Amino acid sequence: MEGDVKEDSAPLLVELGHLSGLDDAALSIPPEKLFGRHCGVFGATGGGKSWTVSRLVNEIVRIGGKCILFDPTGEFTGKVAGAREYSFGETGNDEQPLVRFPSENLSELDLHALLTPTGQSQGPALRSATKSLRMARVLAADAERFPVEENGSRRNVLIHRGDDPVGHVVVEEQGTIEKANQSRLAYGQAELTLADELAVETCQFDFNALSRQVRNECVRPVHNNDASKYGQLDTNAVGYCNSLIIRIETFLTSPELACLFSDNGLDICGEIERFLADPSAKAMVLSFEKVSFKHNTRELLLNALGRYLLGLARRGQFRQKPLVCCLDEAHQFIGRTVGDEFNSVSLDAFGLIAKEGRKYGLTTVIATQRPRDVPQDVLSQLGTLFVHRLTNDRDRETIERACGDLDRSAAAFIPSLSQGEAIIVGPDLPAPLPIMMRKPEKGQQPESHGPNYQAYWGREKAGPVIEE
Repeated sequence: MEGDVKEDSAPLLVELGHLSGLDDAALSIPPEKLFGRHCGVFGATGGGKSWTVSRLVNEIVRIGGKCILFDPTGEFTGKVAGAREYSFGETGNDEQPLVRFPSENLSELDLHALLTPTGQSQGPALRSATKSLRMARVLAADAERFPVEENGSRRNVLIHRGDDPVGHVVVEEQGTIEKANQSRLAYGQAELTLADELAVETCQFDFNALSRQVRNECVRPVHNNDASKYGQLDTNAVGYCNSLIIRIETFLTSPELACLFSDNGLDICGEIERFLADPSAKAMVLSFEKVSFKHNTRELLLNALGRYLLGLARRGQFRQKPLVCCLDEAHQFIGRTVGDEFNSVSLDAFGLIAKEGRKYGLTTVIATQRPRDVPQDVLSQLGTLFVHRLTNDRDRETIERACGDLDRSAAAFIPSLSQGEAIIVGPDLPAPLPIMMRKPEKGQQPESHGPNYQAYWGREKAGPVIEE
């Protein structure tokens, strides 16, 4: 199993368990063969999928690797040795501090999928507002390049074309740009000058100012036939955008979206960077248990985190420090599209990690009980697969298509695998191997068991019978 892995000392090995029926035939695999081409863990409820994920994560910690576990259900809380744990919701657990994903790092597509503006009036206004707010932030950060004249609570920012002044962009106290009756030429020149800064994928503005800026965008195109200036405020356009403005202000105070728009909690992006920079930190567990299903918050949040990690990978963050990210319940977050027909965003972050993360040192473990819901182009990128018990025909057919080495005779055993038993398939393995996964150590077993009927049913004395 060590194959062509060559080291000066004994190679690192991930201890998995023993071959089925042979208790003394222990099976260990080098991390290059297990995680190097990504990894999949599949199995129906009760098949042992969560135990396998726990085993893999704790083995990464034991051999000195680094991993981030995305935990949608909270079942891995306290189950990973020495992990830094965080929650996107209040838990009352001091060892699991509250974190938030800064809204500035959302993509504009995420924002449109959340706010679902109408296509004819609200959509253009929202796109213009996000551009204006990004411009206001850049103008405020570079006073040497863009001289400012104070005008009460407003700031008049002078814009040049070459050495010639064009006019002023008026930035309000709230960080918004006023457009009504102001210079179109100055704003247009600022757009040209700051084209690169305004073309970023992420929002990069203060969400608290967005509703006011949407209103500021509702102006007439020209001022009394003077094309050099914007016209007056267009009350009809404000009326068309009123529902969007209310939606923005509602989202700001919505408890369901506090993980994105609240100032409470630690910045998870900063925490991830500190975790990556600390050589003694081996595992991070991010709990989504308290994140609401409303507004597609869970899906957008996890997709944004995946996109953030992929951005770090493309900048070379993991070339010398490989990272494994483990995604449980992957069918909820991969290969889906959220939003409406005019404002949709594809949940493709982890699919992109599977397709291109390997060359950057970022690999993934995808765990799901519904492999049929994982796109084929993602499944085809997975190297080593742990296949626990699957009873659904479509799930088994999906696995057979994804595994060239898994023939019909081997696949026939999948519905009858016992708890904790799996078939391991991969291009670096000599053949499909039936394995009994080693039980996680005490204290590392995820809280994935079902309800305890014996403890909670039939223990109370029956109440008095009421006769009709």
